[in-house]
Amino acid sequence: MNKIKNYWKKKLDLIHWKKKPTKIFSFDPQKKFKWFDDGKLNIYENCIKKNLIENEKKEAIIFYDQNKDCKKYSYRDLDNGICNLSKVIDNYHLKKNDIVAIHASASPESAISMLACAKIGLTFSVIFEDLPEPSMIKRLEILKPKILITRSYGKKLSSLINDLKKNKKKFSNLRILNLNDKKNKKISKIKHYLTSSIITKVKDSNFKKIKFVNSNHPLFVLFTSGSTGDPKGIVHSTGGYFLYCKYTSKEQFGMNTQSKVLTASDAGWINGHTYSLFGPLSFGATSILLEKPIDIIEKIYLQNIINDNNLTILYLPVTLIRVIKSLIGRERLNIKKKLMAIGSMGEPLAKSVSNWFSKKFANEKLAVVNTYFQTETGGIISSPKFNSKPPTIFDGTVGNPVNRFIKFNLKKNDKKNFKELKISTPWPGALINVINSKKNFLNYWDNKNFNMFDLGKYNKNNLLEVTGRNDDVINIRGHRIGSGEIESLILSINEIKEACVVTINDALEGSKLVVFYSKSNQRNNELSEKIEKKLINFFGSFIKPKLIIKLTNLPKTKSGKILRRVLRILAKNPKDKNIGDVSTIFDKNIINEIKKNLIRAIDE
Repeated sequence: MNKIKNYWKKKLDLIHWKKKPTKIFSFDPQKKFKWFDDGKLNIYENCIKKNLIENEKKEAIIFYDQNKDCKKYSYRDLDNGICNLSKVIDNYHLKKNDIVAIHASASPESAISMLACAKIGLTFSVIFEDLPEPSMIKRLEILKPKILITRSYGKKLSSLINDLKKNKKKFSNLRILNLNDKKNKKISKIKHYLTSSIITKVKDSNFKKIKFVNSNHPLFVLFTSGSTGDPKGIVHSTGGYFLYCKYTSKEQFGMNTQSKVLTASDAGWINGHTYSLFGPLSFGATSILLEKPIDIIEKIYLQNIINDNNLTILYLPVTLIRVIKSLIGRERLNIKKKLMAIGSMGEPLAKSVSNWFSKKFANEKLAVVNTYFQTETGGIISSPKFNSKPPTIFDGTVGNPVNRFIKFNLKKNDKKNFKELKISTPWPGALINVINSKKNFLNYWDNKNFNMFDLGKYNKNNLLEVTGRNDDVINIRGHRIGSGEIESLILSINEIKEACVVTINDALEGSKLVVFYSKSNQRNNELSEKIEKKLINFFGSFIKPKLIIKLTNLPKTKSGKILRRVLRILAKNPKDKNIGDVSTIFDKNIINEIKKNLIRAIDE
């Protein structure tokens, strides 16, 4: 433990402290651990104030809206907006433990709101903008915020206000601020602010308030994406989280002052906090934000974003990479200057997709920073580094933990079975609480081991392979195979864009395989026979699927995570109405398509 403490002690100077900590780490019997507990700092000072001194006119954020229009914001612009908004918030006289909810996608509005809260020492929680109102209300009920900042406009804003009025007793003290440049019909009892006005207005020089907080003061609450049912409000600290954010940004991506970073993640996800906002701005770099990340599947649009901004780091969901691959394939990309780092997030990355991504976008044969993380980890736990050399490039693995002081209690070269992943050593980015469930928080801990609830193993090159959740192991006739291994094989079929496998109970064999896939083109040719043959030739006849279901797309969150829970439930009973929380699903129509196709296949 002393070596771990000394390692992170040496990293303290990565960030600026108002009061540099002398206490590095402590862990008590209630699983409450503290990093840098006697330290004090402010995130706004680290991300904005120091960069104003060095280069106030430098672009901090480049924003592409849903119409593909581009707006650029300098560090001075951001500072104006942050200071003006923080003054507005401060006038409500919130207390130390009060929370501000932020309803905004990856946008200047979300960035300004998050940093305005951090400037005056308030905890914030970004709620995914595309959630249906009932799901948003559920999260607000958990948070009990004093202020809601929303970027909504038009019918969506009116609908949100109506839903809040239905719950008047619960939200009677909620103050609503509307921050948007769109023309809104004025709604009573809501304060409206134009983004452009709050940025261009000269900041009040009398309002210089910066609240320096304890390292373990909650910086934000972020709800899990919904792939495991009911949302959990994950709480992250200020000092430990922020140091880990900057540390992994530098180590895994090579992020620096000159970086131009595109992290295609919504502000409502952990990567939208860590590698889209706080990471780049902590270096004085430039972050490119996309209101609609899905638009970059268009070849010309993607090329223009890379070339026009001299992009150096591109970090995309695996599902988005697969779609781009299916549309571009062997076509030539006219990229003026190859990228210095490329990364993937959200799902296991097939070897064939990894190699394609590297060759198309990277400088020479650069390893894909195939990241393994969770909302709970605060940042990347394991991945190849941006400058990794073979064999990492060709594995499609998540490499090794970010340093030798973060360890999984797995045996090296354990090729027989995938085992549960538990982190046996502490790291600064870990969650410090679950706001709505002490039981859920304690479930993460097995003595001092942190449960990832995932399965993995080390391959022959001592690189980590992660197959997904521990209930994603396929067990047929005693054969235990990670779902990721099966899916990777299916994805090696060129015509297939996405694949997901689950099992259903079988009276004779215990369980049988069900395959869901989508194609990379719109031709109607069936691939069932090709999939079945590929699986049997590789694994044996025992793995012959019970059902193979073709879909337009797989059910995913906006961050690209496949909702396996939904597929598992519907594969067992397509008429089951109790499929849990699907509020974060990207395409709601896909649920009916899954049910219809399953019922048709079963009837046949």
